[in-house]
Amino acid sequence: MFHPVNVLDHISVTVSDMDRSLAFYRDLLGLKEVERHRLEGETISTMADKPGVIMQVVRLAAPETPDILLDLQQYLAPEGKVSNAKLGDVGHAHFCFGVPNLDEAYRELSTKGVEFVSEPVQFDLGWAVLDVVFMKDPDGFVLELVGVAEPKSSG
Repeated sequence: MFHPVNVLDHISVTVSDMDRSLAFYRDLLGLKEVERHRLEGETISTMADKPGVIMQVVRLAAPETPDILLDLQQYLAPEGKVSNAKLGDVGHAHFCFGVPNLDEAYRELSTKGVEFVSEPVQFDLGWAVLDVVFMKDPDGFVLELVGVAEPKSSG
């Protein structure tokens, strides 16, 4: 009998250059490196349905959510192709990082060359006002930043 999913273990992003991606995710965004490992051989090749897989993986975590891991994975062999799925396309994915002050994060990351899809916008959800913006990692993978601008009182 199938037992329902009960844990979100990790999220994975395939990158073209591990050093460049670590400079972005770890050094610029502030994620913490948890571990790194190399996968190769029959097991990973079978799992990935590709012959001769050699993969470098670096696991990262945000300081306040250390149990949700972000795996950066670089296929050293065979080299992958760049995906061209865009926001709104079926098969496209993104994930969201929370920041204490989105306007400040947007200004600082912009000055450091991070490409944004637009300027930040605000959503009034009734229970909170959220500041939100999409940005791109060095390979063009879209990420979201969110900041809670103003929690609303229930009174």
